[in-house]
Amino acid sequence: MKITGFLFIICFTGLPHVVVSQSVHLLYDKSLPQAIYAAGQIKTSLLKHGYFLKKEKADYLISFAVDTTNLKNEAFSIISENKKITVAGGDARGLIYGSLSLIEDLSNGIQLNKIKARSESPHLPFRAIKFNLPWDAYREGYAMELHTQTCRDVNFWKAFLDMMAENRFNALTLWNLHPFTNMIKPKNFPEASFFTDNEMKEWKDLYHSIFRMAKDRGIDTYIINWNIFVSPGFSKAHSAAMNNLQTRIHYGKGDTSEIVKRYTRECVTQVLEEYPELSGIGFTLGEFMGGMTPRQRQDWINETVIAGMRAAKRKSKLIFRVPLSANEGSGGSTNVETELLTRKDLDSYDFTDGPIWAEIKFNWSHARERSWHRYLHH
Repeated sequence: MKITGFLFIICFTGLPHVVVSQSVHLLYDKSLPQAIYAAGQIKTSLLKHGYFLKKEKADYLISFAVDTTNLKNEAFSIISENKKITVAGGDARGLIYGSLSLIEDLSNGIQLNKIKARSESPHLPFRAIKFNLPWDAYREGYAMELHTQTCRDVNFWKAFLDMMAENRFNALTLWNLHPFTNMIKPKNFPEASFFTDNEMKEWKDLYHSIFRMAKDRGIDTYIINWNIFVSPGFSKAHSAAMNNLQTRIHYGKGDTSEIVKRYTRECVTQVLEEYPELSGIGFTLGEFMGGMTPRQRQDWINETVIAGMRAAKRKSKLIFRVPLSANEGSGGSTNVETELLTRKDLDSYDFTDGPIWAEIKFNWSHARERSWHRYLHH
């Protein structure tokens, strides 16, 4: 028999799989919540990929710093030299983004000694998610109620906000018809709230947790309502906005009486003062405001939401949803006069924290598209 080849089967057993575990020291400002978050995310990733933490004589040093001199807001740089990696951000948000970029390297199998120097900055200054809350929602039915308990779970929001940070979203906008009575018991209108003290505490704890976690991740938060809505308890106690009891559908005629104005104004002020972690307020100009002229709508906003923001003991950000209608209808029209009216009032707002964001709804179908424009005072 002719042998044309040999097959060798060699079995190795008992030979160790050698892994050199390296140590890392993390150096960051423990007084800065965003730095704590960034370092925490890096720590989790390092441990996952076989490194361990050590304060003294570590193999690598990763330091975090805010550099406002050389970097713009939200920008970051990563410098790697002599087993020292420096993650710098133009602000606290940039620091988070630099850390997340380093984590992406680790997740892609890049070891610390192979990290490359780089710098990045965002192309868009406002990157938001519009989140319609399931309570007091602008539509009714099973689909809106299905996730109520999920959205009351702090762990859901932790995961959601982590996702936002990972994908570099910097703003979360929370929408429902009338957000205030889920957040506060109005001081001068306690009848507007139907929650017990324990229930109110649960709601407050939820909102505080959302806003605090968002801030730690460099995410601004806004609550945005549809106008003009009040709570059912308020309607019954004051025989005001009684059509709110019949339907929560967002088209119709709103109640612009003085009691509704005062109630809305005081709710805005109280929410801003009770939730210092909340970044800002937004409003819809035209949903439940049928039968009103553009001037009447704008006056109502100025006497309620804007006046409430001015009265608060702190500044806040503002999203101004431009008028949906240039006539007395509920939406779908515009003209030059209405645009000039809007611009004139925007020019008078000198109390906001940073630029005003103007939202333009230009697609009336689902899924809807939105355009966010930055409005700066000159």
